[in-house]
Amino acid sequence: MENVTSENERRQKISKRIADIPKIYRKIYGKAVINGSKPAAIKAFCLECVCWQKNEIINCTSFACPLYLVRPFVKSPKKPKDKFLQQELANSNQLVSK
Repeated sequence: MENVTSENERRQKISKRIADIPKIYRKIYGKAVINGSKPAAIKAFCLECVCWQKNEIINCTSFACPLYLVRPFVKSPKKPKDKFLQQELANSNQLVSK
């Protein structure tokens, strides 16, 4: 019974949330929360982060965001070309593995 109640609560919260989302992005949000689509979840997260302004994702300056390199609507290379950034990532990996 508890599972059914929590699922009903989830559906109600999703419905309420969808009502606040601009119509053109409701389908993406639905794919993310109902179908469990990871690409749609990334798109929905980024869109929500920038108040549903698609161009703001392209111009995002939140370099420390874990989704920065996989953010949608960007046609730039996904891997960092910057030698400094590559070195920082290598150093952080060494710290984590210790």
